[in-house]
Amino acid sequence: MLYIKLKRDVYSLYLALQYFRHKRKKHYPKCFAVAAQIEYLESNISYGVASFLFSLLRNKYEVSECGKDCPYINSVVTRFTESSRSFLQNDLLFIKPYISEQEKGVLMVKYTEVVNAIPFLFDLHKLQQRYHLVLEQSSESPFQPFNAFIPNDSLVFIQSVSERERVQHRKHGFIPVPLTSGDWVNKHNFYSDHSIVRKYDFCVISNFIPLKRYPFLFSALKKHWKGPLKMAIVASGHVGENRQWMERLLEEYGFTDNAEIFIEIPPAQVNMIMNQSYCHVMCSMREGSPKVNFESMITGTPVVIHRDHLGFSNWKFKAPMVINYTGEDDIVDAIKQCAKADKKEVADLAGKMIGSARATDVLNKEIKEATLKHGEKWTKDIFEKVNNVHTFYANKVDVESCLSDYHYLQSCANSFFGYNADEVIELFRNN
Repeated sequence: MLYIKLKRDVYSLYLALQYFRHKRKKHYPKCFAVAAQIEYLESNISYGVASFLFSLLRNKYEVSECGKDCPYINSVVTRFTESSRSFLQNDLLFIKPYISEQEKGVLMVKYTEVVNAIPFLFDLHKLQQRYHLVLEQSSESPFQPFNAFIPNDSLVFIQSVSERERVQHRKHGFIPVPLTSGDWVNKHNFYSDHSIVRKYDFCVISNFIPLKRYPFLFSALKKHWKGPLKMAIVASGHVGENRQWMERLLEEYGFTDNAEIFIEIPPAQVNMIMNQSYCHVMCSMREGSPKVNFESMITGTPVVIHRDHLGFSNWKFKAPMVINYTGEDDIVDAIKQCAKADKKEVADLAGKMIGSARATDVLNKEIKEATLKHGEKWTKDIFEKVNNVHTFYANKVDVESCLSDYHYLQSCANSFFGYNADEVIELFRNN
C-alpha cells in the first residue's frame, strides 16, 4: 500500500505541473479538473497539494467566461442534455414555493454531479432572484467546481458534516447545515421487522466498481473466516460491472456457494435482505455519506465500516450501530461481533438520530433562522423530502403547491438543455 501511495505522490506532482501549465494560460476549468483528480488519488500528499491548488482558483472566473470548448464544460453539457437528462430533472426539488419578494422559495439540488452541472445548464442569477438553494452532495469533498460557479445571489445552504468541508464552504459564502445525504431515510421503505429470521452473516449493498474493494473483502474472508458462511450481495444493474463479473470473482476466491447475488431489486426487497442480515459491510475507503448505511441502521442491522472512512460519520455513530475495522486482519472479527448485537437497540438508537422527518426539521430550522436574519419573512415551512434513489416528496401532494415554481425553473434552463416542467411534475405526482 505504501508503494502504491508513493507512486501516486509522483503522479500528483506530475499533475500539479499540468495544473500550472493550464493556469498560466488562464484555463481555469482545466485547473479545476486536474486539482480534483489529484485530490482523489489518496496518496500521502495529494490532499495537501489539492488544497493548495484549489485555493489558488478562488474567485478567478465566472461561468460566462467558460466556453464549451473546455473539456470539463463540454462533458457536463453533453452528459446532462442526452442520456442523463432525466437523472438531473429528478433531482431538482422545490421544498418551499416562492411566495413573494420578501419570502423566497427553496430549491433542493441532490447529487454532486447535478450540483456541479446546474451552473452550466440554468441561469442561476435569474433563478436566485426567487429561490434560495440547498445543495446535497453525494461525495465528501470540499473541493468541487460548484464552489466557484454557483453565485451567492441568494442564500446557499449546503449539507456538510466534516470540518474541512465547513471551512471551505464558509469561505465561499455558503451556509453549512449539519446533515448528509444519508440522513433522509424513507422509513416507509426501511424499518426493523423482528419477525424476519436472520439468514446471512452479512450483506453487501454496493455496486461492482473498484471503489467498493470487493477483492479486499474476499481476500480477508478467505484468510480469516472459520465455519459456515452465507452472504447477500446487492447491486444496481446500471452502474459498474455485471452479474457475471461478480460470479467470476466469487469463483476466484472460492465463495460461489456462499453468496446470493441480487441485481436491481426494489427497496422492499433490500429492506428484507437487511433484516435477514446480521450486518451490512462497506469496504470502500471514501465516498459520500452512504445512504445504505443509514438505511441499514434503521432496520436494526449494524454497519461494518473502516475506522478512517472518508465520508461516513464514524464520530457520530458508534457501537452497536457501527463496528469499525482497520484491515484484513480484523474485518472478520468486526462482522462476527455484529451477530451479538441487539436488533431492537440498534433500530431504536438509529430512529432517534436519522430519518427524513428529523432531517426536515433540522434543515427547516437552519433556513428559517438564516432567512429571518437576512431580513426576509417566514410564513411557510419547507416540505418533507425523502430518499428514494432520487429525491421525492414525502407527501406527493406537496408538488401541487409548486407547479408555478417548476415552470419558472424551466424558464431558467438553457435552450439546449430542454428541461420539461410538466414531465417533472408528473413524475413527482406519481411517486
